Amino acid sequence: MSVNKNFYNEASASKLGWDPSWFGEDEFDDELVQAIENFQTKHDLEADGLCGPMTYRRALTEREALEAMALNKYQSLIGQDVKTITCNGRSVEIEWDKVVRLNDDNNLALPSDCYRSCLDAEREPSMIVTHWDAALSAKSCHNILKKRGISTHFVIDNDGTIYQMVDTQHVGWHAGNRGVNNCSIGIDFSNAYYVKYQKYYETKGFGPRPVLDDSTVHGRTLKPHLGYYPAQLEAYKALVCALCDRYDIPLACPTDNDGKLLTSVHSEAAEATFKGIVSHYHLTKRKIDCAGLRLDKVIDELRD
Repeated sequence: MSVNKNFYNEASASKLGWDPSWFGEDEFDDELVQAIENFQTKHDLEADGLCGPMTYRRALTEREALEAMALNKYQSLIGQDVKTITCNGRSVEIEWDKVVRLNDDNNLALPSDCYRSCLDAEREPSMIVTHWDAALSAKSCHNILKKRGISTHFVIDNDGTIYQMVDTQHVGWHAGNRGVNNCSIGIDFSNAYYVKYQKYYETKGFGPRPVLDDSTVHGRTLKPHLGYYPAQLEAYKALVCALCDRYDIPLACPTDNDGKLLTSVHSEAAEATFKGIVSHYHLTKRKIDCAGLRLDKVIDELRD
């Protein structure tokens, strides 16, 4: 009597507590049967495609071993004071020495009513949206977002410290576009924008901010405005690198017909179909951030 292998595996999973992802699959189908056969062959078991008690024990042992090795690796990294960000509750390494995580003592984590929690399935963002916060500091940014009930995932303070505000698993309310929010991660530069605030930065010991006098957005040249501290740009590159590596986001930005950085609305970005790194102004004519940020140069440096 032939066995319905798909039915058997589904019943086995319900009884023993495994699922198709244990074998790299998503469904109880013929592809899962083949994956189980491959696993059984690798582990010197009868390759019948059925996840019975013996196959289950071997699969469970392998999962536990892999998890233990991952934990040991993480603990060794912590011992070396390697910095991390949080993606779906898990630590992801970032090559930057000034990072404040969600659970650190001096964190700027936002409350859950400032974003949409995603707990059912792993979120896979495909785009990074870059903003400036129009605030004097990361702490000021946090206070403003909290009061408004909105969010961004990260803010980069004046000294280059990266504060994580929301786990990247959750949907931040940063783009003013539901479709974009659903598929993106928000990063804010702390930058008050107006040149009149230059004195503030100097009195706080950060030194004068670069002033940009040739920024063009949506076809018009802006008045001189505050730019980005070198430490902020280096922190941004480290954060983009970590996020693109974690989520397989392409190192790409909107460009014009000549291959130069586009400084106006990009239709694919606004429609949430672009995969890569954008500024807020790529989504709508109502925004000019992040004017003067050379995303094309950032990407070239990350590729080198």
